Amino acid sequence: MNFGSKKGYLDPGTGNALFAALFGIIGSVVYFAKNLFYRIKGQKQEVFECDLAIFSEGKMYWIYFKDVVEELIKRKIKFAYYTMDVNDPALELYDYGNPNADFSSFKVKYVGAGNKGYSAISNLREKNILATTPNIGSPGYPIKKPKNCKNLIHIFHALGLGYKKGGLDNYDTILLHQTHYEKLFESKKVILAGLPYLDSLIERAKNLQSNTDGKTILVASTWGERGILKTYGSKFILDLANAGYNVIVRPHPYSYIYEKEFIANLQKELPNIPFSSEIDNLSVLAKADILISELSGVRLDFYLAFKRPVISLESGSNDEYEHNEWLIDVSDDIGIFVKKEQVENLPQIVKNLAERKLADENSILANIGKSKMIIADYLEFLIKT
Repeated sequence: MNFGSKKGYLDPGTGNALFAALFGIIGSVVYFAKNLFYRIKGQKQEVFECDLAIFSEGKMYWIYFKDVVEELIKRKIKFAYYTMDVNDPALELYDYGNPNADFSSFKVKYVGAGNKGYSAISNLREKNILATTPNIGSPGYPIKKPKNCKNLIHIFHALGLGYKKGGLDNYDTILLHQTHYEKLFESKKVILAGLPYLDSLIERAKNLQSNTDGKTILVASTWGERGILKTYGSKFILDLANAGYNVIVRPHPYSYIYEKEFIANLQKELPNIPFSSEIDNLSVLAKADILISELSGVRLDFYLAFKRPVISLESGSNDEYEHNEWLIDVSDDIGIFVKKEQVENLPQIVKNLAERKLADENSILANIGKSKMIIADYLEFLIKT
């Protein structure tokens, strides 16, 4: 770019810094404007009374609610959607996304972030509340179960149970994704529903160009001490790369927020290994021939979407979290479970993986392709009885 004469020349470092500062200011202004807009909009809204609400912590959880929200709108079921994120796509759906749609039975509201949002959610007035947030009402957790809520309904955001012990104690109804967990919720109402986001993922994967090179391995780790990145560090990744595999590392999105220093150090140790940071992981999953993870829900996402094998590594444990043997048992249905002492043999384990027979998808996920209808049927029943 030509900036004119030498007198007005900006060296690249200074120019980049100025542009970064400029874009930072613009971003802050846009965020402030959106925040102010939804705050004023919320204050001016007419009273909207209904018996059903959906609560979302923010935009990264939209994929778990989207299909159910659209089905409820289609059926003209009266409900409210509350979010703690000014960038939640639900806000744009309501205001801009469907100019010809009838939203008379639907309200979406930004309730604020932090303590303001926690307080607003803790005081919702709807009798039935659908959420994917564990620990609501648990000691020390900032969101309380609203006094008016008679039926707190949980929808999972992974095909697994990676919650702290007691995380669903204050829920009344569990929208279950498969039968393996029924015995854990004998004291609650259980609806065998499936998982809408997985139905959507499977459908999107069908339309995705997902040819692979035959030697790409995706290392997908959860955040915290249970994750394989924290458990094993960079050595097993280097071993795979040195064996001729194309490795991609995908830390949990929260790792980039809560483990910045750790991820930065890991990237320095792996300068030639690409890292993925997109919230929507489908495109990077599509590139992989094999997935390596701990006992995480992403394993099932990958397997159900692409029917490709998974290596499940034994990883750090935490007694605060629920433990379920099915998470280990299913490892050999979708690939292989590898204990800590075997991790140094990963390159050879990858070579042998092609010989394993893998499970039918219906033994892993219930009601494939039907979950949003089952959930909408249940919610419609609730408010009509």
